[in-house]
Amino acid sequence: MEKLLHLQTTDSTNSVAYQLALNGTKHGYGVLADRQLAGKGRLGKDWKSPAKTGIYCSIILRPKLPLYDFPKLTLTAGLSLCSAVEKLSKNTSYGLKWPNDLYYNTKKCGGILVESSIASGTSSFAVVGIGLNVNTTLLQFPIELRQKATSLYLQSGNIFDIRELYWLIHESLLTHMEIHETQGFESILTEWRKRDVLLGKEVEWVTCDKKVVIASGLGPDKNGQLLAKDRTGMVHKILSGDVQLADNPDGKK
Repeated sequence: MEKLLHLQTTDSTNSVAYQLALNGTKHGYGVLADRQLAGKGRLGKDWKSPAKTGIYCSIILRPKLPLYDFPKLTLTAGLSLCSAVEKLSKNTSYGLKWPNDLYYNTKKCGGILVESSIASGTSSFAVVGIGLNVNTTLLQFPIELRQKATSLYLQSGNIFDIRELYWLIHESLLTHMEIHETQGFESILTEWRKRDVLLGKEVEWVTCDKKVVIASGLGPDKNGQLLAKDRTGMVHKILSGDVQLADNPDGKK
């Protein structure tokens, strides 16, 4: 039996997969939709899901990992997505933006949302939601995103089979999940860092007290938390939040 529920339309594949996981659906089962009406992005953002142009999927994982390792799954999933896309092209311009985005040069191409249930014992699971702009044309992006987003089609000129690409991503995710389980997170992190689009770049974020901080990206640490050094030499540890490339790192108006 194929481990996939393929829907024409749904509000969110993550919501469907999460309920399936609660009901005991096994490791590796996926939900793929041609269209999402309320796709979920990180930090409560929407994920735009034009019909039949992208990968909108969620895959259930039941990791053989201690619960404290679950937050690291976002980086593992990101590496798996980037690795799958790299197989489609010899182009090396794809990279990863901490913590959950796939980029082509300076434009976002895909994103990941991991939602976990960390109940005790074997009932723990994670749902890895993946949104990837595949055959999306420029005009199918909202006007406000056309300078910030891209798709596999826009970068290659090729039209891709969505279902075939899903299975390539699925295989990559399960493979990298096994590497994480058997070889440890350091193996994942080593490869992730090679694709870090923020490394050495000026980045900015807003702290809990609404202060904007600008610093140079140092990459994620062994726990998957982003490190950045400001001009005073202070190293900041960023646990979560919306980190962006600094628009004006010199602070000039």
